[in-house]
Amino acid sequence: MADSWDKAQGNLYAKCVLARMEYYKCAGHSEHEFLLFYFRHWIDGCSAQAVVSADRAVQRQGRSLKQSSESVSPSSSDTNFVYDSVSIYGSHRDAAPQLQLKYTPYNRLCTFDFPSSSAPSALQVSTVLSLVHRQAPAYHLYKNQCYWFLSTVWGSLKELFPSDQDSQCKNHCARGRYRRVVLGSPTKDIEAVCAAYQSEWQKMLETLEQVKCHHEAEEAKNRQKLRMEFEVEDELFRQAQQAEMAQQKAEMAQQKVKMAQQKAEIEQLRARLAALEG
Repeated sequence: MADSWDKAQGNLYAKCVLARMEYYKCAGHSEHEFLLFYFRHWIDGCSAQAVVSADRAVQRQGRSLKQSSESVSPSSSDTNFVYDSVSIYGSHRDAAPQLQLKYTPYNRLCTFDFPSSSAPSALQVSTVLSLVHRQAPAYHLYKNQCYWFLSTVWGSLKELFPSDQDSQCKNHCARGRYRRVVLGSPTKDIEAVCAAYQSEWQKMLETLEQVKCHHEAEEAKNRQKLRMEFEVEDELFRQAQQAEMAQQKAEMAQQKVKMAQQKAEIEQLRARLAALEG
């Protein structure tokens, strides 16, 4: 994301602001959980909203993805791979049918609104997601499944970008539970993510500056190249004009010589006529 660059506006992800996040739980057998992020951004000068989901799944070698709370072996092994994913759906209207297809049926458990004064950008959210993934890059059914991943992301974002208003929860006690059994405690991991955030964000800012400098240097190089091409074309045009003017002068000189010759011939004829008449 830090490598993305728009010539006119720079890094667009840095300008997308997280307005709200929502915590969801599937009502089916797996009781899978996922987060929805609502980002504010601008399209042609108009405010718009983009919906993004985040969750953790597990993939067994040679098989399709499973929601991470489904039945798999407790610990990660060579045949089980964690799959932390982020999906962009566009507007809320565009997102609804895709979410229903992927997760339905599901219920919203909690909502957290970020004030504009402390709302994180999409780049900052991606930094938090990356840090959470690094806390447990291997899957474990009892410790590091979707419940742990989402609770850690939720808690870290609330801690790093606080709001005066608390979460609006319909069923807080249902979070991080499978059949009412609590799986994993993210408290220490939230603390670790928050402790590592500032240095990681500083690296992100340095990367952004490097990307900015790189693109500015490329643009300067392109401008210089265009300027040189224009100067070459201008010089060629000037030389062509000079050659054309020189040719015109030579033709005019030839015409003058020819006219002088014709004038001399006429004078000679007049002299002969005068001699004959005399």
